[in-house]
Amino acid sequence: MATVIGVVARETPTLRVGAIMLGLQGKVAFVFGVASEDSIAWAICKSLAEAGVTLYLGYQKRFMSRVFQLKEKLPAIAGFYPLDVATDADTKEFFDAFGKENPGLKADILIHAIGFAPRECFDRPILFVEDESINTAFTISANSLQRCLKYALPHLNPDSSTITLTYAASTRHVPSYGIMSMAKAALECWTRELACHLGPEGHRVNAISSGPIRTIAAGGIPGFDNILDHVANNSPLRRNVTQSDVAGCTTWLASPLSSGVTGQCIHVDAGYSITMVPSSIMGE
Repeated sequence: MATVIGVVARETPTLRVGAIMLGLQGKVAFVFGVASEDSIAWAICKSLAEAGVTLYLGYQKRFMSRVFQLKEKLPAIAGFYPLDVATDADTKEFFDAFGKENPGLKADILIHAIGFAPRECFDRPILFVEDESINTAFTISANSLQRCLKYALPHLNPDSSTITLTYAASTRHVPSYGIMSMAKAALECWTRELACHLGPEGHRVNAISSGPIRTIAAGGIPGFDNILDHVANNSPLRRNVTQSDVAGCTTWLASPLSSGVTGQCIHVDAGYSITMVPSSIMGE
């Protein structure tokens, strides 16, 4: 019994001190992009919750049952509302529902972990992808950041922090990623433009460029397992990153500890982005 009490006495203050140091206790976050327990967005939810943040999730109706099953696993989730970022009207629906149920409540954090492209974007050479599919990929994966912030702004406290997720294919060729490479480039441009537009009011907007992580969305990319193997073998840390790695950086960007950081694209990729010629060509 004495040993058990001793362990509790050591662990509990550590968690409490960590939350206090982050300055997120009592903050409120909108989180968009949770599709399952494997989602990066779900890892972000858990990390923010540990830091004392109350969460309001937007869900796609096709993922509704999955997302609602997660509620019992994270008491910090205070509400769910439908969210489809493909149109202004459907995006506004989330914020109208939130405002109606929580009059006067404002959020401090917005997590935009949204990305989608029709299957055609991956199955065809980019030269032959139809306009409709290209437009869908850009609308949901890039332009939705602007749409979400446009309707979120009246519901955000001063000095809010918005974090979106991108990928290194925005600046370099990745086989099979195709149209999504361009969508991620557009998303990073939106990050810079919105950071400059909202900065005078104290709102910050940043992007995290994650290394490849196995998620539902990533499973649709041809050859994804080969990409994982290559990065693990050639990144400076000789491993792939996890959802928790990205969640940790996100929590820092959400906190006052990063108050001077905006408009940035921060790589959480085990260092892979700093390499040019992989070490594997030397037979290492």
